[in-house]
Amino acid sequence: MKQLIASLRQVGFGELACQFARFIARLDKTDDGLIAITAALLSDANSQGHVCLNLAHAIDNEAYVSLALPEQLAEWVQRLKQSHVVGGAGDFTPLILTEQGLLYLYRYWVDEQNVANAIRQRCQSIPLINQQQIQQDFADWSSNIEGVDWQKVAVFMALTRQFSVISGGPGTGKTTIVLRLLSMLFSQNNQLNIALTAPTGKAAARLQQAINNSGFESLEAKTLHRLLGISVDNQQGRYNAEKPLPVDVVIIDEASMIDISLMATLMKSLPAKARVILLGDSQQLASVESGAVLANLCQKHMLFSTEFCNDLATMTGIKINASQHNTVLIDGVVELQHSYRFEQQSDIGRLATAVQSGNIQSVFEVISTTQRSLWQQQCDPSSILSSVTALYQPFFDAVNRGADTLTCLQLFEQQRVLCALKTGSQSVQSVNGLIERVIQKQGWRTNQNFYHGRPIMVTQNDHLQHLFNGDTGVVLRDESGELRACFIFDNVLHWFDLARLPAHETAFAMTVHKSQGSEFDNVFVLLAEEESPLLTRELLYTAITRAKKQVMLLCSETILTQTVITQHQRETGLAGLLEKKSDA
Repeated sequence: MKQLIASLRQVGFGELACQFARFIARLDKTDDGLIAITAALLSDANSQGHVCLNLAHAIDNEAYVSLALPEQLAEWVQRLKQSHVVGGAGDFTPLILTEQGLLYLYRYWVDEQNVANAIRQRCQSIPLINQQQIQQDFADWSSNIEGVDWQKVAVFMALTRQFSVISGGPGTGKTTIVLRLLSMLFSQNNQLNIALTAPTGKAAARLQQAINNSGFESLEAKTLHRLLGISVDNQQGRYNAEKPLPVDVVIIDEASMIDISLMATLMKSLPAKARVILLGDSQQLASVESGAVLANLCQKHMLFSTEFCNDLATMTGIKINASQHNTVLIDGVVELQHSYRFEQQSDIGRLATAVQSGNIQSVFEVISTTQRSLWQQQCDPSSILSSVTALYQPFFDAVNRGADTLTCLQLFEQQRVLCALKTGSQSVQSVNGLIERVIQKQGWRTNQNFYHGRPIMVTQNDHLQHLFNGDTGVVLRDESGELRACFIFDNVLHWFDLARLPAHETAFAMTVHKSQGSEFDNVFVLLAEEESPLLTRELLYTAITRAKKQVMLLCSETILTQTVITQHQRETGLAGLLEKKSDA
């Protein structure tokens, strides 16, 4: 066993995968080293965000050649089935192997099955209480969209389905849909108990801002963890089928960040009749933990039944084509088509679309035909420093001349450097260090923990102070000359004593992951110096679409090409479980 673990380390497996392999081998009590190797592969797959290990794909993976895996999938499956640590559906074993050749940790298999079953049970229509009112609401909703207004289709779907999914890129009107939905739901039944939620504190805070400005101040947007009562001591939350969350409707924003286990906890916590509405961008980066729930749900093209199309035409006047293909999610998924942020020929919109397609030639074509430069290949420290310093110069100038607090914060929030990596060269850490060394020479006291002009990002939720993971502010001197942290919410300044700040870090640069849900006028995207598993088209698309006015890619041609052609498709079985319509 020692030799086997040593060989796994030589191949590049982490300590967690090696220790899990050792643990499974101990339980297995056989001489077949393939069981331990498979356990290491599964642990490694989970750490990369996969819910399961696809044996067929692992056999074809050149990175695993030295592991001496069976040449035939059938042999691998047979040897796994001979181990008592591997079971099938209904077995209580550490590992579960499906007929499709997908290997799971038991808990992930249970989570995925529970999510699929819960979605199946909820994929049904809900009758409208007041059809005349709904017709009038849609008639009063003015629109300049040519052709099908998918915003209206999405709202109608969410009004008439118990489980619905609405996906769309930045600026496609997801917030507008939430507000319209709230208005129409309450017009149908003003006694509805509606929960608004999002995976992160920052996303929940943005959702709260949107509803506060639209007359729904009585509603409170919460994080999913807070809504479900999930804590360090209670990972399963405080609700279940016997004691469900007291809601009629739950609307979840930024659903791309939801992992399979969190989705399972959500679904088991809801009453059987509760309506579930997911909104997000299925093309964005998936959750940090295992799974890609939103992407799985949006894997197929939109499908609508004849009955849905007829009802849609009657209520809204919108005509769409029915599909002959029948799946669990028919009538339950709408993908928004029109961006209100990016014009069809805008540089950012065209670049994002090209990256999304995975066609590097299309990306180069967009880059070569834009009026403003979108790509900088010089990525040595000096060139990077020159570019990012110029990006933040208006902010530096405002701080240096003693501009008012609101001006300083607004100038800082207009731009951001987004990095693929947290540490290492060409990372958040290196960019923050480079900038601080430059401004130190200008007299900024960057050698201190807090200095006038230091931008910070909160990394831990603090519900008492209403500061959430991802919130950004600037350390400045208040009217009395004391250094304090200032944040701007809804154009209102909020000051916080430095000693009371939750965990935070310097924020001239942030990771692309942390930027999800945010938007800035100008964005510089710094990709890694060398190839990395993190460099995917999903990451680049997410970074590009954070920009409203200008985006600049800082990377070599090799890295840009590798990033665009690399798609991180997480291994899961959820889409397959929802492929066929239930016989029931």
